[in-house]
Amino acid sequence: MACTAFTAPAAVAAADQAACEWVVSNVPVPSGYDVRFTTVKGTDSNGNYSGNALRQGSTDNSYDAVIWTGGQPRVLREVENLKNLHVSDENRSGTVLLFGRFPDRAAVLLYSGAHEATGTITELPAPEGYRLDPAVALNERGDVLGGATRISDGEGVTVLWTATGTAPQIIERSVGLVQDLDDDGTVLLRHPTGNGGLLWRNGVVTPLEHQGKPQYVQAIRGGKVVGYQLEGGWPNAQALLWDGNGVVKRIAGAASAYTITGGGLVTGQRSSLTGKAAIWRDTTFKTELPLPSGVSGVSEMFVAGDDETLFSKSGSGPLRWTCE
Repeated sequence: MACTAFTAPAAVAAADQAACEWVVSNVPVPSGYDVRFTTVKGTDSNGNYSGNALRQGSTDNSYDAVIWTGGQPRVLREVENLKNLHVSDENRSGTVLLFGRFPDRAAVLLYSGAHEATGTITELPAPEGYRLDPAVALNERGDVLGGATRISDGEGVTVLWTATGTAPQIIERSVGLVQDLDDDGTVLLRHPTGNGGLLWRNGVVTPLEHQGKPQYVQAIRGGKVVGYQLEGGWPNAQALLWDGNGVVKRIAGAASAYTITGGGLVTGQRSSLTGKAAIWRDTTFKTELPLPSGVSGVSEMFVAGDDETLFSKSGSGPLRWTCE
């Protein structure tokens, strides 16, 4: 998942009391790369982050992996021979989750030590009889969530690799559709119909409370889930938070909720699904996020670190928010 390690509630409260001001800045891109096709996908919550940029001269829509260390980008040349390459996530240890295709197979990769002088690339094993699909999330203890297709019948499944190195666990599509991963190994699934959400933990499935309207779960962190439900015709919607006890609550004034951090910071849109980008603390509205001059809105779901640095994208390129 894009948000990283847990921040103590006391530290979060202190930050709120300080009444810091949110500031937006453009994310620098590697020399020669197009800002319009560069996206941040993960952060280590310590000032470093990672993502993707359209490969220079690409004629087949190929991307390169980009690692930002201390705000400076570099292209990860060690994997530039992979097709369909993209970064999916990063955790606080500075491990980056990637997916790509070798000539003979698809691969889910972990790039550990990404912001050090020398990193290490590890390929995760594909379950026997399956072809890997793109990776989805990486949690703090090193569990990885992704997808695969069963070769025998072409059926898609969810795959969970645990940090303990045991055999990958398979979650059938009939149980739910892959969405996100919490730090304790709980998997957030969309209902097989796409309407509503489920929690999967060690084979036990717990449905999230449903209010009878089309619901779309988005992210999980610290046992809390965020998403939204449609309220009549598009773009009318209501953002929702399911707390650690499974009770669903409305997020005040929010139409959507895309990410939640360990400290309960939620990103989403106000009023409607075309509304302004904003943040909440659990269900309480905090503020709209500023945008650079000439930018009217963001076009990508947010990445949120537990240092409460946020990333998204506009038509003019990737953006970064900090509270200073």
